[in-house]
This record gives sequence, structure tokens and C-alpha cells, in this order.
Amino acid sequence: MTETKGALLSGTLSYTAFHLNLAFSSVEEEDHGAIVKRCYWPLLELARAGYPIGIEATSYTLQAIERCDASWISTLGKLIGEGKVELIASGHVQMIAPLVPPEMTEWNLKLGLEGYERMLGVRPTVALINEQAYSPGILPLYKAAGFRAIMMDWAEPASHHPEWGRKKYHTPQRVIGSGDCVLPVIWSDAISFQKFQRYAHGEIDAEEYFEFLSLQIENGVKALPIYTSDAEVFDYRPGRFSSEAASASAGVEAERIRLLFQALTSSGAIELVLPSAALSLLDDDAEPIRLESAAAPVPVKKQRKYNVLRWAVTGRDDLGLNTYCWRQFEKLQFEDDKNANKWQKLCEMWASDFRTHITEKRWKSLASGLFPARTAVRKLGGASAALPAGIRFERDNRFLSVETDAGHLVLNLYRGMAIHSFGFGRGEPYTAGAPAPNGLIGTMAHGFYDDIAYGADFYSGHLVAEPLNAHKITDLQRCDPKVAYDVAEGAIEIYADIPSSMGPIQKQLRFWPDEQRLEVCYLGLSEKPMSGPKRLAHVTLNPRAFNRKKLYFESHNGGHEAERHSLWKRGSVPVDHGKPVSRLVSATTGLGMTGGTLEIGDDKHAVKLTMKRTDAAGAGLIQCEAVGDSFFARAAITLRETDETAARSDEGLRDRIGTPLLRYCVQLVNKG
Repeated sequence: MTETKGALLSGTLSYTAFHLNLAFSSVEEEDHGAIVKRCYWPLLELARAGYPIGIEATSYTLQAIERCDASWISTLGKLIGEGKVELIASGHVQMIAPLVPPEMTEWNLKLGLEGYERMLGVRPTVALINEQAYSPGILPLYKAAGFRAIMMDWAEPASHHPEWGRKKYHTPQRVIGSGDCVLPVIWSDAISFQKFQRYAHGEIDAEEYFEFLSLQIENGVKALPIYTSDAEVFDYRPGRFSSEAASASAGVEAERIRLLFQALTSSGAIELVLPSAALSLLDDDAEPIRLESAAAPVPVKKQRKYNVLRWAVTGRDDLGLNTYCWRQFEKLQFEDDKNANKWQKLCEMWASDFRTHITEKRWKSLASGLFPARTAVRKLGGASAALPAGIRFERDNRFLSVETDAGHLVLNLYRGMAIHSFGFGRGEPYTAGAPAPNGLIGTMAHGFYDDIAYGADFYSGHLVAEPLNAHKITDLQRCDPKVAYDVAEGAIEIYADIPSSMGPIQKQLRFWPDEQRLEVCYLGLSEKPMSGPKRLAHVTLNPRAFNRKKLYFESHNGGHEAERHSLWKRGSVPVDHGKPVSRLVSATTGLGMTGGTLEIGDDKHAVKLTMKRTDAAGAGLIQCEAVGDSFFARAAITLRETDETAARSDEGLRDRIGTPLLRYCVQLVNKG
């Protein structure tokens, strides 16, 4: 380490949280010994030399380390007891809490804490949010588990909260979640840890790195996260990306890190501390902040390509694997099974690492341990009868209309039974190019908006699939449906085969007019592999029927309580969860829909969009933008998106776990 230009200012606490993960998607089990030797032992050597070190690991990883080198675990326990290392909790596995039921997060944290105590004799009080995927609903789960603080990424939440200013980064803050739950947050930071990696990899020199640190301190940072990321990237490479820096000779990068810590300590400008020491700078009287926003309801680490859909609907077959996990969860719940081993196995199956860069060998091993759990679909038209009095039915070449005194449903037969108008009261006239004024959702026809950017038909109740390097596929074709009435269910059944470029699409609708509820089901569609985005269940709001200043959306994202977001705050930015991040990443963010429902509406009416997690664990999308004096607002469900983890998708679990059932429900709610 050479002498650097300029002097660092004093008074800054600096901390690390090296992330250990032997469940790494791209790492084979036979590499574990090499990782422990090259990546994990150097961390303990730094602690032995007197440099405070934070280590974050799952209990699964600690168990894997113990199997290949038990002395590492005993040494870690000793160093923790001496106050030289702080263990940051993760859970039994890395699990994306906003995508799983709250009971699974509770089990994951419980099993993790029990594992830490069994192997190391300690119960950590600070937890790093898994994959930095946060929602307000999961905060009470961490508090109930006994944690006194969380660790979460600064950059992504801050980019959606310009009102924070940079000062919120200077020290830990208080975060408010669901149910007014408040916990302190110790920041991790993508820019800081990437600078550290570049220095360790020899991509930048010590002088440039110190200039970066000096700038942070000059700007007033009092608690600086020097490194809060993977330990496996030093003197080893996980092999996820072709852009990874070339690995140096064993020990070279560990030595560069040691020299850096030595220089930082000897300078007297930065005090290296354990992560929880940063909490001494917390202002208990400061107003709590919210990490989430309408545009980013589930903030995640680093760049936006790492959004929550990465673990929901990309990968090799995230949809199939997540749906399978939900079926196993509901089975354990229904049987009131308290067997910890079964819950641990399900936690491991729900781990994030199976959903990204998983190797072929590990993928096949995963698939071999699964078994089918299929969901049946009821065949329509089995018990037909005449429509009862009070239901008015009309059909011409273009439209099919069902009306009662309570409400109406109008379907466009020229567009694959897309919803033309669905609302309370009579729907006529429905041929005017736009839904009836009392239709809550429907088709905003070409010319409805004056803005040329919205000069298209915006449908409801349809499917859009976009295979890579191929034409878009929809179900918006002419059809000739059959109609029946199920007396036992009180439902009108409407079904048809709709032609498309990938063959006929079987679309089935069941309508309960007394409940203003519509069920839409696609048969055979999920068996057809598709490489690009696949979205369905679009519901487009009729701007004439809603007060835009009162618009909101609501959904569960891993918590016991639903999370509500206003769509029309003063100074708010447009919300578009499904907007592509880049040519490779097809969407920006999404909603876990862990309660199975996504609701959008205002203070008088709402539309509930429901998809059972055991049918298909799709993710929710919201779009809302001003269009002149009006607005465009839509909700949808995505079954498939693209990113770099989806490039090798083969949907290969379907033979093992059964096919997801593409079925959803749209229900209108009158609050008056």
C-alpha cells in the first residue's frame, strides 16, 4: 500500500458485512472446500489481526462450511466471543421474503437463529434483508423474531425518494413498515462495495480508492459501509458473468484487502468498527422513513436489473418452481404439520439461488427430488340450463352482453372476448368506441385519448406474449363462443378456441352476475414454452369512472397486512412496473401478490384481480400515468419476464411438478 495524496478527514465509523453463501447458484458442492480456504479463512485472519469484521451468512452455509472444515466454525465462534467478529443474520437460507407467505419468512428466521445458536452460541440482533429485497410487510416479521435492526441497500430506495437528500445516508435511519412497525436500518451501499471490489481486483489503485473514501467523508458521511457484499469474489470467481474480473493468484486479493485495512487504521482517519456500532449514531427522535414507493414497492439491491421479478418469473422456471412451493406450503398448512424438518426442506426449495444462475447439475438434482402436485380445472358446459329471469343476454356479430339490474359485462367477440365494458348498472350504449360511462374497466379504444402516444386500443381481460425474436402473440382474434348456464354454481359459462400463431388458445370465462365476478382460464397455454414476456389479466380502468386524485393499488408482499400505495401524490412520478430496464431486462419491478390479490381503485370503487398462488404464482404489475387532463391506469399479472438468468430457460420442471393453471378472477367492488 503506497502513501496516498491528501488526508482523510476524521470522525467516520466504517464497517463491513462480508456475505458468505455456499448455496451460490453457480457454485458446485465440490468447490466448497476451495471457497472456505481461499475466501473465508482470510476474513478470520483479518479479525485475528485486530480488524473488526462483519460476516453475514445463512445457517445453511454455516452447516456446509462445518461439513468441509469444522475448525473454521470453531474459530469463528471464538472470534465472535472476543468481539472481533459480528455475525449478521440472514436466516436458514436466502429467501425472497416479498414473494413468500409470511409464515415461511417466520420459519426461515426461526431456523436460522436456532442454527446460529447451535453452531456458534450466538443469536445475532442485526439481520441483512435477503438479496436486499424489502417490503414494509416483512419488517414486523423481523422485529417479532427479535432483531433490533436491519441492513438494507441505500441506492435503490434513495433513487425513488429525492426528498431524502443525501443526509439520510450519513447515519443509520429509522424505517417504518406495516402496522407502524419501526426498526433502525444500517445502510449497505452498492457503489461503495463495487469500489472495494475494483480495488481488491486491481482494477483501480489505492490512490483512486482513497479519493473515493475522502469524497464520502467530506460530504458528511458518519457511518460508511466499506464492503457489504459477496466474499466469494476475492481469490475465487463464482462464474456467473463473462464480465467478471480475471482471478488473480491465490491470496493476492486477500493481501490487497489486508494492506487496505492496515492503511485505513494507521491513517487514524477512519475507525473500523463492527456493523452494530454504527447504531450509536442513530437519532431516535428522527422521523422514520419509508423505503418503498408506488414506483418501487419492493426495492432491491444494486442496479434495477436486480428487481424482484428476477426471483419471481424469470430463471429457468421460476413460475413453475414457485407455484410448486406454494402447493407444498398450503399442504403443510392444511395438515397443520409442525415437523421442522419439512419446513426446513421447503425453505431450502424456496431459496433464491435456485432461481438465477443455477448450474445444470444442481438443476437436475433439484428436479429429481420433486413430485407432481397438479391442479385440476373444471370442464365447462357440463350442466347447462336456461338463463334465469332477471339476466338479460344479447349477442350480435361483434359483442356479447350480459346484464342484470346490478351490473353488466360486455365482451368483444372480434377481439377474443376481451372485456369491452364491465361495471355496475346497465352497459348500453356499448358500441360508441369506449366503455359505457358506468363501466369500471374495459377497452379504451383508439381515439379515446387525444395524446398520440396513446393512439391505440387498450384492452382488458386479454393475453399478450412476446417471444424473443418473433412477433407478438395475443388472444385478440375473432371467435365464436359457446354459452351455457351452470345452475349449481349460478355462473354463466362462455368459452371458445381462439386462433393464434402458436395454435388455438382455449379461453374459458365464468361470470357470476350477482357478485360482479368474472373468472378467466386458459387451457393448454402453460405447456407451450415461451422465451419472452408473457402477461395476462390486464384490467384497464375507465378514467370516467374514477377520481384520479384518490387512486391507489394494494397487495400483499410477504407480510400479514396488505400494502397500499397512492398513485396520485403531489410531485409523484409515473408508475410503470412493466417498463423494460434494457433490451435484456423486460420489466422494472413488480408485486409479490402473496395474498393472491391485487386491488386497484379509488375511494368509491375498486377492481380486485386474483390469481391463486397454487394455480400459478404470477407477479403483479401496475401502470399509471397522466394523459392530458385524464389518466391511463392498468393492472396486470406477469407469468414470465426476461433477464440474464432467463437466457437458458427450458421450463424443465413441468414434468416433475405439474403445469401451472392459468386462471384468474376479476371482481368489482362498490364501496358506497
